[in-house]
Amino acid sequence: MKISWKSLAWSAAAAMLLLTLATPLGFFTVFLIMTPFVVLYTMLDLKSFVLHLVPIGAAVFLLSGELEPWVITLALLLLVPAAAMGHLYKRARSAKAAVTAAFVLILGQLLLELVLLTVMFDIDIKAQLTSMITTYFQQLEPAGLIESGWVAESATEFSNLIRSMIAANLGMGHLSETGWAAEVAAASSSLIMSALPMLLFFVTFFLAVIAHALSRLALRSVSFDAPALPQAKTWKLPKSLVLYFAIAIIAVSAMSEESSGYWWIASINLIPILEFAFVAQTIGFVFFLSDLKKWPRAISLLLCVPVLLIPHAFIIGLLDTAFPIRKYFEK
Repeated sequence: MKISWKSLAWSAAAAMLLLTLATPLGFFTVFLIMTPFVVLYTMLDLKSFVLHLVPIGAAVFLLSGELEPWVITLALLLLVPAAAMGHLYKRARSAKAAVTAAFVLILGQLLLELVLLTVMFDIDIKAQLTSMITTYFQQLEPAGLIESGWVAESATEFSNLIRSMIAANLGMGHLSETGWAAEVAAASSSLIMSALPMLLFFVTFFLAVIAHALSRLALRSVSFDAPALPQAKTWKLPKSLVLYFAIAIIAVSAMSEESSGYWWIASINLIPILEFAFVAQTIGFVFFLSDLKKWPRAISLLLCVPVLLIPHAFIIGLLDTAFPIRKYFEK
């Protein structure tokens, strides 16, 4: 069995990150948790890796308190894709294969858990979410925030923002003086449930990408060279995504504001996901143009800032996907 101070250090890091899930820091540290497990799986054989998991699990079980089931569940959810990434690194597979495998495994496990909660355990996720949000906002009611109109105004602005993004009217523009917490909670839970596919996609995507980026850096500490993702200047989306984007836009425009059901949910979630993909393509085009013009790398990074801030900058990526505009620049 391979035991070294490096493997013990990474085991301690894994245990500490898992324990932060029981604190407010968990919202941020959840994106770091896969990295220690990827490193451990890559540097150890399977038997040693499993034996290292025993003290990590014991520490989480003993120290996470009332949130122990939640922490254990999330740890198991992230452990499987982390092991998959480490396994692919060992087999010298590409970074794209490792990230894709992690993405598919995380998303599949999340969907499976939702099915188990709703079908086998008969848990109403929307009702549970509404209850949780209501409890949170009710804590603000005694503070007098509603009297100043700050909460109502903020909720209205939030609603308008979401409405412009997914064309869904949540009815939060006229919060009452009493019971506003319940109204905001009901509208917020409806929003989250409607946007759940999009949220799951983005959370899963960032978990996989961040895990790869951090693991690649961390593996250098154990003298392992993990593969890098393709350079941004080579990024190219399939042209079929342009067609899917057009279909989603037409579908949302053709439906009424009161629409619901599978196709409505699919359309309003597909649009921001594809816009995000086209933003990434825009960034790729910026790096392509920078490489073609021999600009310093700093200029490429600076040009990416307005791409991320300008609302409709994704159109450049859309055009780059639909048409061979790079050939014109090369000429």
